[in-house]
Amino acid sequence: MHEIFLGAAISGLMGFLIAVPALLLEASRRGKNLPIVSEIKVLWNVKLTESEVFAVSLLLHLVVATLVGGLYVLFVRSGWWLIVTGAPFELPSILLFTVVTWLVLSVIIFPILGMGFFASREGKWVWFEMLVTHVLIAVGFWLGVMYYHPFFF
Repeated sequence: MHEIFLGAAISGLMGFLIAVPALLLEASRRGKNLPIVSEIKVLWNVKLTESEVFAVSLLLHLVVATLVGGLYVLFVRSGWWLIVTGAPFELPSILLFTVVTWLVLSVIIFPILGMGFFASREGKWVWFEMLVTHVLIAVGFWLGVMYYHPFFF
């Protein structure tokens, strides 16, 4: 169980590090069109204020980043993901998993949040921003796993 928390922590840390430019821009109050963190302007058909946009966007970014790492370790440990790739904790396996989570997020979660398929109501390129963010989190997660590389990974 502790390896799932470690995977979630490593992935969440990568999500935070990727969000640092958005945090710095928000601190200087020049935070329109934040890099990496996709702006969520409408949630459940409620238009958000500028500060709410930043808070909700950052929260969703960090939750997704944390869940990607935790779920990856959970699926690898349960054996489900080994059927698909056969190579746990290798970069292609992690990249494939993050693309699958991006698809689930874009096709199931975003429409539930009222953002449309692939977050189409939030902007024309949000789907691409989310894909790039997922790939960056995957690479960061892989680097973190390779750095920490505990015996149970």
